[in-house]
Amino acid sequence: MTIWEYDVKEIRFSEWSKTKEDLNRLGVEGWELIKFADEIDENGMITAVFKRPVDYVDASF
Repeated sequence: MTIWEYDVKEIRFSEWSKTKEDLNRLGVEGWELIKFADEIDENGMITAVFKRPVDYVDASF
């Protein structure tokens, strides 16, 4: 059985290239995007929910 860690992060959403940079960086860290929030804030940021298997987490978890 897979045990998941979840996190909520702010992602740049004003330009697609910056959004991809943020998502790719998080993907390298083992995070998988679950969902974007419905609204983009005035700074071009959007809230996103991520998960990753616990085995990606360092021993301090």
